[in-house]
Amino acid sequence: MTSLQKGVRKMMENVKKEFLLGRSYPVQLDEKMPNTHRWGILGSGWIASCFSTQVIKAGGNIAAVGSRELKKAQEFQREFPSIKKVYGSYEELIKDPDIDVIYVATPHAQHHEWAMKCLQHNKPILVEKAFTQNYKQAKEILDLAKEKNLFVMEAYWTRFLPHIIKVKELIDRGEIGDIVQIIADHGVYFPFDPKHRLYAPELAGGALLDLGVYPISFVQFLLGNPTRIIAAGSATPTGVDSNDAAIFEYENGKGTLAILAFGSLASSPITAAICGTKGRIEIERQFYRPSDFTVFYNDGSTFEYVSKTHENYEDGRGGLFGMHFEASEVQRCLLEGKVESSVMPWEDTLSVMKIMDEIRRQLDFKYEGETL
Repeated sequence: MTSLQKGVRKMMENVKKEFLLGRSYPVQLDEKMPNTHRWGILGSGWIASCFSTQVIKAGGNIAAVGSRELKKAQEFQREFPSIKKVYGSYEELIKDPDIDVIYVATPHAQHHEWAMKCLQHNKPILVEKAFTQNYKQAKEILDLAKEKNLFVMEAYWTRFLPHIIKVKELIDRGEIGDIVQIIADHGVYFPFDPKHRLYAPELAGGALLDLGVYPISFVQFLLGNPTRIIAAGSATPTGVDSNDAAIFEYENGKGTLAILAFGSLASSPITAAICGTKGRIEIERQFYRPSDFTVFYNDGSTFEYVSKTHENYEDGRGGLFGMHFEASEVQRCLLEGKVESSVMPWEDTLSVMKIMDEIRRQLDFKYEGETL
């Protein structure tokens, strides 16, 4: 290769790099979020702590927390001293006139009840994923939100992270051609304990709502809704699902498939690969958190994308998640008078719940008091 050819190749690589790094997706990617709304945290468990850690460190305002026990709310406040108000019941938090938006962080089985009560008291809400136990519950929440013209969003925070946004942009503009296959997994080892939330049927436990929602919502975000689902899985002694797999088929004329695996009996690589006719995108462990990815082209060239906003909070949980991005989206939508986010729209939440209902129907897994 001549020096001229090398120079041209280098120039084209730089052009491609600038093209790849360009951004047009409607999401705020600032490491800091504006202090425009007063958040109430409904629930005082682990995920509520993760959310509060990142929102506070990003500059947001967690104004109050409500728990079923005042003691637990006070313990939460000790972890986050900037929180001014604590409540020993969820009802008190919901009725606080100084709270602008509520993050519902209870176990899955309680999402529907408390989301409905928040809306009945005219509170916009961000509801932790999985949104509800099933499609029926999700539809009831969103129907009430539509009736009352109130904002609701599922807290699938992965959709708002820098590298996932970039992956979506690259796929949408055909960077790796037509998508032929997506492979994603999410296996996390949890020793079996019938008292643990993950294995408790009365709390809608199981791998699907806790772990499966990540690859399922990820694939739905990239490909839309499958036309056919094939599922397999096994149950724990308590009757909840523990080791599942699903194949999604898309009737798009391209033979596109998504192959997903998730479970609580063993840890897995937790990676994702999006394979197209011009190349593939590989997202390293863990695919759903702020990370990097590499584009492999069929001609042998590669491009590595490194997130510019890779968290490194003092609290280790901040490096695992990036929840302030979704909180910023909620605030942006509220300021603009929207009732739903274009990145996590109601239609997608309903679609994901319908997919998970179908997987459970095939596996014959039902939650307490439920029919599918």
